[in-house]
Amino acid sequence: MLRRVRRREPFGAPSRRLMLGAGAACLGMAPFSSWADATAPAKNDAVAAGTDSAQHLTVAVHVDGKGPFRFVVDTGADRTVIADDVALALGLPRGRLVNVEGILRTIQTDTVEIGAMSFGPFTLANFAAPVLPRASLRADGYLGLDAVGQGRVTLDFKGGRLLVEEPRPSFTANLVPPNEARVKVLGSRGHLRSVDCGVDGVAAAAFVDTGAEVSVGNSALFRALVDDHGALFEPGVVPLSGVTGGEIDGRVTRAGRVRLTGFEFTTAEIVIADIQIFDLWGLAERPALLIGMNYLRSFSSVSIDYGLKELRFDFASLLVASRA
Repeated sequence: MLRRVRRREPFGAPSRRLMLGAGAACLGMAPFSSWADATAPAKNDAVAAGTDSAQHLTVAVHVDGKGPFRFVVDTGADRTVIADDVALALGLPRGRLVNVEGILRTIQTDTVEIGAMSFGPFTLANFAAPVLPRASLRADGYLGLDAVGQGRVTLDFKGGRLLVEEPRPSFTANLVPPNEARVKVLGSRGHLRSVDCGVDGVAAAAFVDTGAEVSVGNSALFRALVDDHGALFEPGVVPLSGVTGGEIDGRVTRAGRVRLTGFEFTTAEIVIADIQIFDLWGLAERPALLIGMNYLRSFSSVSIDYGLKELRFDFASLLVASRA
């Protein structure tokens, strides 16, 4: 079996502020619209995508027929959120206050009532969206799992587009092209995580968060690495901030290898921080790794299949090394 290896570039200056995305789970809200309430997607429909200033993948979104607006696609967020200035400009009717659990902290915020939110050929209908400050989002909004978490989402970095499709048929699950690696995942309600991840030999749970700029490990992972390998090299400290506000310092640690099924990263940098999303995903007490955009953008494309519960990584732009 071939081992694919990608040498990572550093994050940049240790003083750089790094955003971690929404990761929002809203409490005390009425159930959000399901895909049964939305316009059914046709097979293999593509939505043109761009990037924002933080190199997130964004899509053009129309809200109640107005727009387009640029929304970040965030697979770590349970709910779709909208920027305060967009909600105000559209005159969207206010809903009730809700608690929003973000990456770093929980806040109380207003919601607005949206009749239809469309991106490409898809429409999410009749739902309440939390409102967050533009300064925190740095975008017009975030599309969460309520919008994209029922099908198959492909982040096509090479082609600059987002594909939203039906889940792959189960009988094709074992058909994996030579340029791809397939990673089986577990979970429910869109919280999909791999149990086949190793960081320098330490077993860890891993999940993909397209709203996060960097990859983050928790303290349980760091302690396990220290127990196995002794003192770790820490190039510096970076402040991390989330869209619900707050800031914490993360320690930058350089791992020798981060392995998922079929491939690995070498000299991979990880920010160590006990961010709230590890609690929300039930991973606070075990070694865990949030895989952010700094890793994902190494690939030509990354596919997240919520129906089949698998990840696929396209190696078209990666270096293929010797056999493992």
